[in-house]
Amino acid sequence: MQALAQQQIVAAPVKVKTSQQQIIDQIHHHCQQTDTVIMLHGSDGSGKTTIAELFLEQASNYAECAFITVNERSTPDRLRAQILNQLFGTISLSDETLSRQIQRQTPLKHAVIVIDNGEQLSESFLAECVAAINQLSAVGQKVSIIIAADSRWAYQQKPAPHLRLQGPVMVEVQPLNKDEQVRFVQALLPEILQRLWNFDRIHQFLSTINGYPGEIQQRLQLALATQAQRYKEDTAPADSAIDEPDDDHVKLSQTRVQNKGRGIRLRYIIAIAMFISLAIVGFINKEQLTDWFSQTQSVPATAESPESAPEPVKAEAPQAPVELPSFEPLAEQSLALMPEDLAISYREALDDLNRVAAAENDPRELELGLIKEPKLAEAETVEPAAAPPQRALQTDQVMAADPQHFALQIAIITTEQLLTEFRNDYDLTESTSVYQREDGRYVIIYGDYASLQQARDATSELPQAVQQMEPWAKSFAAMQTEIAAPVQQ
Repeated sequence: MQALAQQQIVAAPVKVKTSQQQIIDQIHHHCQQTDTVIMLHGSDGSGKTTIAELFLEQASNYAECAFITVNERSTPDRLRAQILNQLFGTISLSDETLSRQIQRQTPLKHAVIVIDNGEQLSESFLAECVAAINQLSAVGQKVSIIIAADSRWAYQQKPAPHLRLQGPVMVEVQPLNKDEQVRFVQALLPEILQRLWNFDRIHQFLSTINGYPGEIQQRLQLALATQAQRYKEDTAPADSAIDEPDDDHVKLSQTRVQNKGRGIRLRYIIAIAMFISLAIVGFINKEQLTDWFSQTQSVPATAESPESAPEPVKAEAPQAPVELPSFEPLAEQSLALMPEDLAISYREALDDLNRVAAAENDPRELELGLIKEPKLAEAETVEPAAAPPQRALQTDQVMAADPQHFALQIAIITTEQLLTEFRNDYDLTESTSVYQREDGRYVIIYGDYASLQQARDATSELPQAVQQMEPWAKSFAAMQTEIAAPVQQ
């Protein structure tokens, strides 16, 4: 039971739930229909980051995507560099606005930019994002910017109604419904604890929770930790009673040890007394013992009788050599002496042997045997199928990967020379993979993970300089869609 109480919560696999997909569908609609910033807002633990990443995975089917996270060290020039790196593969720091730098690149059909932790954004860069959408839409460049942030900060960015200005589109993250909450708790619980948490207990646990995934996970972790602590306190007195015996038990054990030592010493004294007594008795009766010993050793030797002498061994006469019967080869006349069935089978075998022997000497028989074998027509020769073209770098491995797994996308590079320089500069040649998209550009990815959360946690394994580029989790299904058709090297 103590081991049961110490179990940790197993991370639940990240899957799109029905209520989350409804929010994602709203974001897709606004990206296609509106030209303004989209605010994905909600309270802490509502799952904004998860929804943003799931949306980005689906949006990669129709747009070029970038995902960045804002922190205290994020300056406008660094944010621009991260966005341009993920969209176009360029690496540069410039003071020019985001709109001007995007216009200098190859035009994109649709660019989708997701900015997480938006409450850390400066007012100047937020205004720059709004201006970029307006300026690029005027020249026919479709750009959508989604900012995930806290609800309080998001509503502060809405312009006053009397100004009659177009503000950001507000998309609020709603809690999971009751059925989704129950399934989420069951997925979080370790398998050994799932049988102890029935539906009534889960519903009682969820009665005081708003229903956001992060809140459920945090509260469940606290509940299991509290349960483990209570069990430890309940079992502590029993353990101490076993580990610390009282004084009576100690005295009794000491008495038993002393008595055992006395018994061993008494046995040694008795054995020594018996040995000394035997030695004294032997010394007193020394003469009698000597006579008895000499009588037992002097045994008269008896003469052997002639009858008991062994008989001499008679020399055997040499035997005449045994003549072996001579065998003559079987001829046709000797077959009459065999049984009828055996003679028939032998005749057939004899004919076959004669024919094979003749064939070895007569080349005509060989030609006859070849004529009997079926010949393949020369026109029926099948040419081997052409091998499928090999894709560049690790593109084939990406196509063969599990579509449900995830990897970290680090950068998009336009040329192979820049790709080599980038991987060498950041020491990523051995640890990363590269696939080539249908448009010819190269994408650098890291790892292969079974869930989205595992891919996020793997960011800490990358070098510090690469972590600052904000790599984002991406499914292999989205990568395989980008590859689409074989790319010639």
